[in-house]
Amino acid sequence: MRKCLIGAAVALLIGAAPAVAQDVGVASCDSFLKTYSTCVSAKVAEAQRPQMTATYDALKKNFVDVAKTAEGKAQLDGVCKQTAAKMKEQLAGLNCAW
Repeated sequence: MRKCLIGAAVALLIGAAPAVAQDVGVASCDSFLKTYSTCVSAKVAEAQRPQMTATYDALKKNFVDVAKTAEGKAQLDGVCKQTAAKMKEQLAGLNCAW
């Protein structure tokens, strides 16, 4: 299941920025989503933001849905940390604070 979560997260990350409302309830996920949202809002060209926002929304929904089960929530910490590391690499050119 963990590999599926990581794969889904990475696939979704090729594009998003934010609609912040509900926290995931896993500190590493909430931190990643906040940092990603801030990065996209501040550093991504306006023309690219809609795609980035859609990816963010889909990723956040996935995290929230997975966090609804104890097993899923237990695995999310590692998934979100790996996702954050991959995004840091992918968005390095934007000079965001991770």
